[in-house]
Amino acid sequence: MFAKLGLILLIALFGALAFVGGMMAPGQWRAPMQELAASWRAHAAVPAAPVPVSAATAATPARSASAVSTQALLLATDVGAPSPAAGQPAYALQLGQFVAAGDADALEGQAQRLGLPLSRIAAVDPDHASWTVLAAGRFPSPAAAQDAAARVQAVLKLASTPVIRLPAEGKPSS
Repeated sequence: MFAKLGLILLIALFGALAFVGGMMAPGQWRAPMQELAASWRAHAAVPAAPVPVSAATAATPARSASAVSTQALLLATDVGAPSPAAGQPAYALQLGQFVAAGDADALEGQAQRLGLPLSRIAAVDPDHASWTVLAAGRFPSPAAAQDAAARVQAVLKLASTPVIRLPAEGKPSS
């Protein structure tokens, strides 16, 4: 036990000495490191460009009439040729999936304040558990949805926003 405590104290002491040494280093030593850190911060920053939104779609999220299978929301990685215009599917960015519908309210409110068009989809997984999927946008292709993903993630501070295929409107899914 004393060996572990000694190791922890040694690591803390090393960290404190490294910090003091860095603060006391001459300016000519620190300048290159500060420039490098600034270039990394500039490179890592994602510009938060606005997502185009129409006033009609931003007002309220669309709610599906019936539950859909979670398998129907999944998107295969190899997307084939686009569907005909009449039956063309719509795609969105999944903001989250929630066991209780009320759990999505906070994220939904945040996305609505930003003016994002939202869809709230009732889904059922293979174990027959009900989920609520919150999705943003209505894109004509997976590529268009993926192009907007970085902006939506930056604005809403989300780690990821997978592209999903929205269920056809007015058509129950199995």
